[in-house]
Amino acid sequence: MEHHKHSDVLIIGAGISGLMAATKLQESGISVTVLDKGRHYGGRMATRAFDGAIFDHGAQFFTVRDHRFQVAVESAVAAGFVTQWKPNMGTFQDHQPIASPDHQARFVGHPYMNSLGRFLSQDIEIQTESRVQMVEPNGDLFRLILTSQETLTADCVLVTAPVDQMVAMLQHFDVEQLGSRFAMDPTWTTVLSVEEPLRGSAGESFDALFGGDHPLFDFIAVENSKPGRQSNFIVVHATPEWSTKHLESDPAEISELIREAFSETFQVTTQARLSHRWRYARPTNPKVTAQKGIYQVSPNLWVAGDYLAGGRVEGAYLSGLEAAEHILAR
Repeated sequence: MEHHKHSDVLIIGAGISGLMAATKLQESGISVTVLDKGRHYGGRMATRAFDGAIFDHGAQFFTVRDHRFQVAVESAVAAGFVTQWKPNMGTFQDHQPIASPDHQARFVGHPYMNSLGRFLSQDIEIQTESRVQMVEPNGDLFRLILTSQETLTADCVLVTAPVDQMVAMLQHFDVEQLGSRFAMDPTWTTVLSVEEPLRGSAGESFDALFGGDHPLFDFIAVENSKPGRQSNFIVVHATPEWSTKHLESDPAEISELIREAFSETFQVTTQARLSHRWRYARPTNPKVTAQKGIYQVSPNLWVAGDYLAGGRVEGAYLSGLEAAEHILAR
């Protein structure tokens, strides 16, 4: 008889949904294995190093609406993993940057965005660089085949990978419809070095801007406006429309297009550092949500993720929490 590593619950994806579900299950005494295809965990709460500086190149901040997430964020703040960010906000009107102050409380990981993932994963064992190719029914169990040809078994599986990857893994199950209903859009992210402050035509200064009606810019964040950060980097997310149009472009070409548009808009000297394509950045239609932000494929096979909960970091957290609660209720 073959011997595989066996888990009570196997979670695919160590983004915020997967980490939250694992935390909740483990607190209840269930043995959990978490797999992630990347070298790092935390999903789109991602941080990168470049030229000795570190910056956020995924989600730039998050907000809190639900009391369950608020409790978690308060404890992360108290433990030093999260802090509030109070940027001078702008937006684009007629493609021009204008001030757009608001009273929204925004939070960032401390010292970087990946700190929230670190906070949620403190006691969890995560197997990184483990890409799941296929999940198969195996009697009352599930068998997972990794691209490394390693096989694992589990009583229960929770898939928190982006929707297209989930559909590919679950070819033996009926999830096609889920894939077309909960599509995700891409985002090109470019990191620029900018020595001068960003200003509008009235001289107002910006730490961050929403894209407004701009065809290219979706969100811009000045790294050193976030608590404790020193770099001169500015992170630019392109709109889903622009990113889709340039989906297969070369990163160097993307860097140059975004650098040019940025320099022209703000009249500043910029240097492009790198560009990263997030193929599955956010839900195409955030209004389409699954009940409770989770989906049950079969009695012990669940799907969770921010895309089922309207997007956002909070959506990812609540989706993972709901999944864990349903798995515990079985």
